[in-house]
Amino acid sequence: MKLNNILALILLFIGMSFSASGADAVLDSANDAYAKANYEKAIKLYESILNKGEVAPEIYFNLGNAYYKSNSLGFAILNYERAKKLAPDDDDIIANLKLANQKTEDKIESAPQMFLTTWKNGIVDMMSERSWSVLCIVLITLALGLFAMYLFTSLRTLKQIGFFGGSILILLAVVIFFIAKHKYEKTKNSATGIITTPSVTVTGSPSDKGTKLFILHEGSKVNIMENDGVWTEIKIANGNVGWIQTKNISAI
Repeated sequence: MKLNNILALILLFIGMSFSASGADAVLDSANDAYAKANYEKAIKLYESILNKGEVAPEIYFNLGNAYYKSNSLGFAILNYERAKKLAPDDDDIIANLKLANQKTEDKIESAPQMFLTTWKNGIVDMMSERSWSVLCIVLITLALGLFAMYLFTSLRTLKQIGFFGGSILILLAVVIFFIAKHKYEKTKNSATGIITTPSVTVTGSPSDKGTKLFILHEGSKVNIMENDGVWTEIKIANGNVGWIQTKNISAI
């Protein structure tokens, strides 16, 4: 390796080290500000870390806590949701998000679904896409082990266990694979957002002169259907659809 290449690698490593240490220092300052109840300063510091690309569920969670303490319910829920998106099984994130959602003004009942749809969604949402994928890999590994036992053992009973057991696990792995695939597509294609202003009037068209349909309040979670820049079409849990100005919503 040429000397110039070695020097470039050394400088890159040093730069990355300084960058990491700088982010850690800002995070420590943010945590210290939060501990001292200086929530405004903590918010600015946490957001400065995120703006530099240092994304982590812990940072979103801490930012959500700071907003919650500042009585900014919409931004608290927004950041809890972003944290949950990265760490869907974290108990602290789930608990704080549930607590914040209990304080929202809008209590929107979900539109009724067919039994099979509710049952299917209930199964898919039991675990994250990553957890389903790991389970699929584990089942395939166990199945291969059972097939190996079928091939290399001479005992009839063990051969039967290996063949039928391996076949059943392979079938289960295929089912789990499609569940993981569905969970991935559901997560990827479901654009959602949080209302971050105290209240917003939903209209029937992307215009201030559109028919006023209903009002949503800070912290409400909606599906984002379309965005033309200034206006965003949304759909709420009960199926109602309308338009709000984009400045009133932040995408998760």
